[in-house]
Amino acid sequence: MLTSEPHSRKLSFNKRILSIMDNNETRDVNRRGSTGSIKQTIKKSFSKTNLIKKSYTQNYNHNECMTSASAGHTFIGNYFSDKYIVLNKIGKGATATLKLVKKKFGDETVYVAKEFYKKCKAESNKDYLKKITTEFCICYPLNHEKIVKTFELIEERDGKWLIIFEHCGGGSLYEKINSGKLKDINILNCYFKQLLLGVQYLHSMGISHRDLKPENILLDSNQQCIKIIDFGVSAVFRSVFDKKKHLIDGLCGSQPYISPEEYNENYHDGEMIDIWACGVIYYFMMFTEVPWGQACPSDLYYQTFLNKGKDFFPYLDVFTPGALEGLLKMLDSNPKTRIKLNELLNTNWIQGIESCGSTDHYKSHGPTPIGLNHRHVVLNI
Repeated sequence: MLTSEPHSRKLSFNKRILSIMDNNETRDVNRRGSTGSIKQTIKKSFSKTNLIKKSYTQNYNHNECMTSASAGHTFIGNYFSDKYIVLNKIGKGATATLKLVKKKFGDETVYVAKEFYKKCKAESNKDYLKKITTEFCICYPLNHEKIVKTFELIEERDGKWLIIFEHCGGGSLYEKINSGKLKDINILNCYFKQLLLGVQYLHSMGISHRDLKPENILLDSNQQCIKIIDFGVSAVFRSVFDKKKHLIDGLCGSQPYISPEEYNENYHDGEMIDIWACGVIYYFMMFTEVPWGQACPSDLYYQTFLNKGKDFFPYLDVFTPGALEGLLKMLDSNPKTRIKLNELLNTNWIQGIESCGSTDHYKSHGPTPIGLNHRHVVLNI
């Protein structure tokens, strides 16, 4: 059984971690990148990330996880092939391959294994380990019904590393919308409100997703509830010790969803970046297309939007007045005047949406309820 470390020892350990880590970067990885090296990296990265994650998360014992990480338990198990059976490959991306797996010794629960490619020649060992540990350390402590669950980081005999996630059997929001079969505004609004509440949770934990898009929003097997996935480029903008958030740097994400300030400025507000992406996602949900290639002056469609505003939209009859106003405020090109997420969630538009979820936050509290007792259409796509 795991035991909590003494309070004074925990504080000393926390201070040591903070002195080693800066902006989630690992600074003491040895050159060989051995199993011992990455374990040490995880211990240090994860410990600081835990501190960032405000330990009030339900079902998450900070002391227990700290002790377990220090002992090398929980996060690093046996080799992957000793514990899991690969069922089939389901996709691949720039950094990893995705596989459906199940445990050799257990029930029939299916998981998703994200298998990272081996380090390329142009990539330093430090950057390679940082890429893997940062994603794991950000997503592992998250505990929210709209965020995909992360179970463990595990090594394979060939030196590859894998993160094990829960499996979402309903496909992606992109597939569902892009099929052209989903036209029910109540279901679309249900998904969107769930997305906003998931992003609100991330921001409350000091995390900016930075790559929100329909492809990174999965559905459960009943296609009722969403799950936000892929924290590979996410960033921490506020730790538990910070009263104020700090700006984040770098340009990342998928071009149509990247905010305009990311093209023009070196440092950005992580919350505003995500709100902009949510606005583009809602546009895609309404019109089954992205509004522009990229939000910069060289893009003719984006420039037309800046000049015409709501008249840029293909048609307006899909919007209530509140929805149209909310979308335009999310797509405000100035991050300083762009609507804040809490303000958006408190509008009559969002408050009036009935959405699927286990808490009262998902119910309708607005003056004109939308989607009460709605039913989701399961699309075989």
